[in-house]
Amino acid sequence: MQSATKKISVSAIILAIVGGIIGLAAGLFLGFVLGAALAKAFHVSSFEGGAGYFAVAIAILVTIIVTPVAILLTLYWRGIRGIWLFIGLVIVCVSMFAIAASGLGIWYGAQPHALNLNGPTPQLEFEVKSPDGQSVENLADVEPELDTDRNAMPGTWHSDTPQNSGVRAGNVGLYFRTSRRLFVLKFPGHEDRIFNLHLPANPMRAKYRSWSEWQKPDFVAKAGEQPTRFSGGNDYQIRYKVDYQDR
Repeated sequence: MQSATKKISVSAIILAIVGGIIGLAAGLFLGFVLGAALAKAFHVSSFEGGAGYFAVAIAILVTIIVTPVAILLTLYWRGIRGIWLFIGLVIVCVSMFAIAASGLGIWYGAQPHALNLNGPTPQLEFEVKSPDGQSVENLADVEPELDTDRNAMPGTWHSDTPQNSGVRAGNVGLYFRTSRRLFVLKFPGHEDRIFNLHLPANPMRAKYRSWSEWQKPDFVAKAGEQPTRFSGGNDYQIRYKVDYQDR
């Protein structure tokens, strides 16, 4: 055991956090074992999960006791005494909560989130304009697609004639909340055109219900090859807007 100290070192806090994590795991394990044993001893009914809820409650109680005890023992082993033990306990508990909250936030951020959870899927309405001197009929075999870090969705060409006869129109579903959206025109046997959509993660705002400016490709790529930057010049262009129902 180390000699008593009047202040708390960073190493003591780190070791106490480790001790707290071990105490947390041990408390949950011992609590579940004890809870299951007590549920059986007291003949707690398993109807609608009664025995399970009882075991969980016991596990939580045991964890609440074991975790701070483990932290205090670790601090005491590091030579912390008196009021510094309580201060160290508070610091370690706050640190553990912050670590857990950060981990939960990272995990939550990595999950796919529906853009309109309680309503119909918002639609990206798009129009494609052919290069000058080329007919829109060249788009007859082209497949539109929306690629994100969450999914890839094939688009649908509209069968009706658009208001502007020089374009071909369609739509594709915006399922997930993400700011990384690529609109792809897939040309069979030729280079695909890839457009980086300038939309935020949540584009369900009035300003995005109006048509965007015409936009040239950001990248071109043949199937199976790495995309390259669009070199500029006369090429296909798109514009788009978001269509959705207000909640």
